[in-house]
Amino acid sequence: MALVHDYLTQRGGAERVVLAMAKAFPGAPLHTSLYDADGTFPEFAALPVNTQAVDRVGSLRQRHRLALPFLATTFSRLFIQADVLLCSSSGWAHGARTSGRKVVYCHNPA
Repeated sequence: MALVHDYLTQRGGAERVVLAMAKAFPGAPLHTSLYDADGTFPEFAALPVNTQAVDRVGSLRQRHRLALPFLATTFSRLFIQADVLLCSSSGWAHGARTSGRKVVYCHNPA
């Protein structure tokens, strides 16, 4: 089991959903494009969060909208080894590839 979410840069409803998913599947790795620990809920700090190369550009964490043109490519190149991949997506995370089954929770598009 693994989780994937578009980006963790704010405190919103989608992030609350991801926290509920992580609580339901403790220990499942959480994959995302960008992670701003100061910008999102502090509970994420206790989770195994894996970011992508785009996260290395620090300014994009605080201004995630600048990263939007790169997210489709970021997730289409992401392969997650898991029996089940639970995607929390408003536009990109569901594009991640997996070796197992994929379940998508689609939020209203961004």
